[in-house]
Amino acid sequence: MSGTIDNWPALSFLEGLRPGPDENVELALLASYSADLGSIGATLLALAGKDTDAGRGSPSDFADAVERLRGKVRIIVQRGRVAKMRRTPRIAAVLDQFVREVDFDEATHSWHPKAALVRTRDADGKTGWRLWIGSRNLTENVNRDIGLLLLSGEKGGAFIPGAEEVARALAERAGFKGVRPAALSAAVAKVAWRAPAGVRVERLRWSDGNGNLAVPVPPAGTDEVVVVSPFIDKTFLARQAPQGPKPTRRVLLTTMREIERIGPSLAAFDDLLALDAPDYPPGDPESDAELAVAASDRDPAADEEEELGRGLHAKLLFMRSGQKRRLWLGSANATMRAWTGRNAEVTAELVVTEPVERGLKALLGSARLVEAPLVEHAPDAAALEEEALERARAQVAARWAVQLGFDDEGARLAHRSDLHPGGPHPDEPDIALEVGTLYGDLVAWPRGQTTVPLGPIAPAERSEFVRLRVSRGGKGLSWLQRAPADPPFGEDRDRAAFVRFLGARGFLLWLAGLLADDGREGEGDWTSDELRNRGNPEMNPALDSALPTLEEMLAAWARDPEKFREIEQRVSQYLPAVLEEARQEDPQTGDMLRRFDDLWGKLRSGLGVAEIKGKRR
Repeated sequence: MSGTIDNWPALSFLEGLRPGPDENVELALLASYSADLGSIGATLLALAGKDTDAGRGSPSDFADAVERLRGKVRIIVQRGRVAKMRRTPRIAAVLDQFVREVDFDEATHSWHPKAALVRTRDADGKTGWRLWIGSRNLTENVNRDIGLLLLSGEKGGAFIPGAEEVARALAERAGFKGVRPAALSAAVAKVAWRAPAGVRVERLRWSDGNGNLAVPVPPAGTDEVVVVSPFIDKTFLARQAPQGPKPTRRVLLTTMREIERIGPSLAAFDDLLALDAPDYPPGDPESDAELAVAASDRDPAADEEEELGRGLHAKLLFMRSGQKRRLWLGSANATMRAWTGRNAEVTAELVVTEPVERGLKALLGSARLVEAPLVEHAPDAAALEEEALERARAQVAARWAVQLGFDDEGARLAHRSDLHPGGPHPDEPDIALEVGTLYGDLVAWPRGQTTVPLGPIAPAERSEFVRLRVSRGGKGLSWLQRAPADPPFGEDRDRAAFVRFLGARGFLLWLAGLLADDGREGEGDWTSDELRNRGNPEMNPALDSALPTLEEMLAAWARDPEKFREIEQRVSQYLPAVLEEARQEDPQTGDMLRRFDDLWGKLRSGLGVAEIKGKRR
């Protein structure tokens, strides 16, 4: 495994989603097995073109991304597989509207595809498309993943069978009222796609969870087979042994956990390679002791170490026969459950060149060569307990038929016993279930009880995301699930959250950025509640050069009257709440805002008169 070989080109997932400088996202449908709130927020910033090189964004950038993408973006995940952030900012409550969960029972099948379909429109009205297929979940963990990015473009583009199936499946699960799956599928079928250098896409295959994904089998005469997957099973691996007298070199790259579990049969591979197991969203699993540690008391360096794992998460199958090289990549692990079981998966069938093969050999070269174990390793007590908690999580997620409501005493959860008479609790009676609001304390949900009070919650912090935890003997698993609110939250919830999060000065900085339209970056980081500059009596906001000025307002109108009207609508929607927030924050800021409100009203009225006179001429 030595020598000079080429690595595959590195492209971050967010970079692949980000529209061009003159493009706006009209629709984005993303599928993932798991997700966390931090990555969901980063995805919105990228789709709005508001993220930094580090994938971050200011509070005003985040607010602008939500306003731009409301009703345009849907992230579809397996129910029970959303994780909170270690330090969840209050503004994360508004992310619930972008997430839809698939209620597959993981005891039998899972929603497991990783895909993104993005439609953009540029300044000239031209439609563009991006389609990504790969192995990466929508989480902050840094694993070895692989993906295929396709861009629309007639020059050098080609129609790809199966792309329309991916579009239809995503649209059906997204549930957008204005997006008809058949129409979206028909539009995508007409797109000519440009693939990376050295890659020809034969087709895309979507499995809807009915076991309709055929396992590729190497034909007689195959020279080499390479399997890369963090999860494996004996039956799938046995299918990768070509029939015939010609010897075939077989290579398997997986994790030591899987190698020890499968055991001696792996000696049939010429090279058995191992990398670390993949990382998954934080807080999973967790102990009672860890749960009791406040986020502010944790060591930031320790958090960073947890986030920088480099586990194997890529899933691919490679076959070479003479000069013909075929590669399958996507979301499916090297298991029969993934390929012919009842998982929803997506894969790409490719014909690749020798340089692409060298990239695969670079990945193999980063692994360590190991020997097949002499015996299969039985799971120990700790592993069995983890399996029991995972089983309990899956049972609660599958039985979740809960609605979020509010009364004079605060929030409450109510379980629909007509759908699951036994409630959402796990089978094992000694595994406890706790629930809570996104920012509140967890409370026990007693068996046999259909409603649980969660206590008061400020309107700006209300969210359909509910925290859940199953635990036994000091060990537990925590995650988030949606509980539809009755009545549903509207845009007023979002705006109340933004005003409370941004503060009066933050709102004005956001407005100044919209008026300037010069790519200026806002202050702070949306993932932190601590970086807001609110109500500082030593600072006069009126003297801050970043605040909107009369010259900026007039320049914005002269530059693009239509966009100015959109900004004006944004101000009229937010300003009453901002004034109320400023009144509570700081009298000086409140006085300045009232003067701004008066100036803005006069300017709007004057520009309206000038516009009418201009039309009369």
